[in-house]
Amino acid sequence: MTKSGTLITLLTDFGTSDYYVAAMKGVILSRSTGVQIVDVTHDIEPQNVLSAAYVLLGASDQFPPGTIHLAVVDPGVGSARRGIVLRTSRYYFVGPDNGLFSLVAPESTKAFEIQPSSYVATVISDTFHGRDIFAPVAAALSAGIKVEDLAIPVSRTTRLPALIEMTGSEIHSRIIHIDRFGNAVTGIERRHLSSDTLPRDFSLRMSSDHLIRQQKRFYAQEPVSLGQPFLVWGSIGFLEISVTNGSAAELLGLSCGQEVTLKLG
Repeated sequence: MTKSGTLITLLTDFGTSDYYVAAMKGVILSRSTGVQIVDVTHDIEPQNVLSAAYVLLGASDQFPPGTIHLAVVDPGVGSARRGIVLRTSRYYFVGPDNGLFSLVAPESTKAFEIQPSSYVATVISDTFHGRDIFAPVAAALSAGIKVEDLAIPVSRTTRLPALIEMTGSEIHSRIIHIDRFGNAVTGIERRHLSSDTLPRDFSLRMSSDHLIRQQKRFYAQEPVSLGQPFLVWGSIGFLEISVTNGSAAELLGLSCGQEVTLKLG
């Protein structure tokens, strides 16, 4: 039986028009009948591991201790990439070892490589490890099975490349996520700077040659100039490119992975 109150969150790039999400939920509920499943999102851009890592960061630490975060954005499914479980002081993270958990778990986090066992599917599809490996492992953890019975310790896991590079007065980064409002989130965080307020003569240049020189505290801060892009600190401390009541991504032709450079004077 599952432990009372156990939660599993689910984040994928599967969308909701196919059977994939329902199949994973069916596996979990069949193996751990008292578990609660919370959908984080299934609308991650296909194969966009970095965007998924950002969304997982924004949601994961709002859940109670003991929550199991199951995330599957897995362009390497069927290859030699490992399936892993990470154990932090508060949570478990289950999914592919492709950098997906880089922003939620430091390198020192205890990591385990999932092994064949009676807890995973007898027949494993080369194209759907979410159903056949990761969902069964998350269900087993929620039912009180020890991670050591599912996986073996490993010393390293795959990490995403650093989100910034500092060169003198410049911070080089890239767009890591575009939200449904068209705000383009960069990899630049508050902790990279000495002040929330950017210097008066700052500029942010994108590879599309657009230049931004305005910062706001919130999206509707006066003066409002429709179609005029600005920078704003998002709710989890990343610098966003935004426009008021519009999509910065559409206006400026932005996409995930696009390079940006913040010049501080």
